[in-house]
This record gives sequence, C-alpha cells and structure tokens, in this order.
Amino acid sequence: MKKALMVLDIQNDYLSNHARMPIAKQQIVPTLNGINDLIKSAEKSNVPILYIRNEFERTQLLSNLLRKFTALKGSKGAELDERLIRAEGAYFSKKKADAFSNPSLITYLNKHGINELIISGIFIEGCVTATVAGALARNFAVTIVKDAVAGATDKSKEVALTKLATQDIIILSSQQIFESENDKGEN
Repeated sequence: MKKALMVLDIQNDYLSNHARMPIAKQQIVPTLNGINDLIKSAEKSNVPILYIRNEFERTQLLSNLLRKFTALKGSKGAELDERLIRAEGAYFSKKKADAFSNPSLITYLNKHGINELIISGIFIEGCVTATVAGALARNFAVTIVKDAVAGATDKSKEVALTKLATQDIIILSSQQIFESENDKGEN
C-alpha cells in the first residue's frame, strides 16, 4: 500500500492567540508537536505530505456565521499556523468539512497510486471525522494519529476518537506510525 500523510486545517483561526474558533488550548502544543514529528518522519520515509486547509468563500453567509467567520479565503486566519513545519508537499483547499469535497485531492491520490491515508489535524469532531468518512467511502485505508489530532474540548476529542474506533480504521500514536519503516532503515 502507498501511504500519504494528511495534515488538516492547522490554521491561524483555530490555533493562534487570536483564533476565532480555537481548539482546546492545552491540546495546541502537543498536537503541533505530534504533527511536526509526523512530517519529519514522512520526509525521511518518502511519504507524500498533503496540507489541507479551509478556505471559505465570503458568500457562504450562513455557514460563515456558524463558523464565526473563520478561515475566509485570503484572510490571515486562513493561513497555515507559523509553527507548522512546511515540507515539500501538495496543498489543497476545501470549503466543506470533508477534504474529499475538493476533486483535485482525489485526482492527486489516484494519480500517485495512494491508497492509505495517515490523518492528523483539527477538529477531530468535525473535519477529521468527515474526511475519514470521505476516505472510507472511497475505499482508502485510514490511520488516525491520536496525539496529532485535536478538538474543541478534551471531551469532544475523546468522544470522537471513541466513535472513530468503531469504524474500519487504525488509531495509533505518532511514534507508532513510521516505526516499521524506521526499523527497516536501521537493519
């Protein structure tokens, strides 16, 4: 199976000190550390990195109101958080919770023969869960990285992880993800 690391919505409007719709404060640093570790390991293992971010149109009035006008296309809030490692990778925007709502993502995955996704990012109770559903509907193998996802609260994160654990996916820690590839390099 060919893998890709998916990094969802690590944007200013969710992580910065001025976030319009912040994730739980105590989850920010551990989640960023977990994701950055994954990016470094993905680079070493030649696993493609896919950066996905929300870029909502200003004309999406009702949904923008519900999202507190976060991640509006072209805004500072829609930019990737400065603490996130930017490695060579592909960038995709989305206007809905499910990353697969962008047809360019599907085209990229098919073109590169990718059939397994390692998913990290925020909000686990929203965009991460929706993207997992989109991936499973398209027959991708899915691994969630439990220390590289975050939610609005600790409780919402735990509830979402518990629900996801009932699906046909794997849930691992960031240390476990590239463990076998790294072991092969040392033998």
